[in-house]
Amino acid sequence: MTRQLSFREADMTMVLPGSWVSVPLADDEKAKREINNLVKRQVGMNDRLARVRRDAREQLRGMASAAKTAGAFRVGLSLEILPGVPFPAAMIMDYRDWPAGATAAPAAEATDGEDAADEAVTARLAAAFPNAEQLPLDCGPTARTSLTASLKVGAESTQDVKLEYWLPVPGGEKLLHITVDVPSPGDPALYTELFDAIVDSVRWFPVASGSAQ
Repeated sequence: MTRQLSFREADMTMVLPGSWVSVPLADDEKAKREINNLVKRQVGMNDRLARVRRDAREQLRGMASAAKTAGAFRVGLSLEILPGVPFPAAMIMDYRDWPAGATAAPAAEATDGEDAADEAVTARLAAAFPNAEQLPLDCGPTARTSLTASLKVGAESTQDVKLEYWLPVPGGEKLLHITVDVPSPGDPALYTELFDAIVDSVRWFPVASGSAQ
């Protein structure tokens, strides 16, 4: 299953494959209800699992609270990362200012056509995030960093893939910042490609983000 989600508070849409729960952070009670429903679906209602449900609720509420404190407007939690592939992943979205020193290109450069404007934005992203890979996506120039680490749970170990994306909003005043955390037993490159495609699905509403001011 693939769904296009509309984030009204951010003036944007994004297409997510598989099955996800999108937790809005502006309304604390609504966020709690979404998390409670998620835990019930994933853990079940057996009385013997009461402690597991409680611990899961507290962990997810803590993550949502920390994300809201950091300025995020949405947390996405995957029930299945692809159709038929149950797998955990977390995606947090917020708006950021450009880093100090990442000056905008002269206005004249942005008037020489779409290609020149994209080149100017790409150059600014490269200056702002020198350690990031520059991605020429359909949604616009995007910077992405990736980190793969070993994650141990008891006697088992897996890989944990952390991705960060920065996309200029229309007008370029702010950056849409997307953080992805995927415990990945498979090839990290495949999950990176998947989230590159998800980020590439971002589309902006006709009126550019007032929320991003």
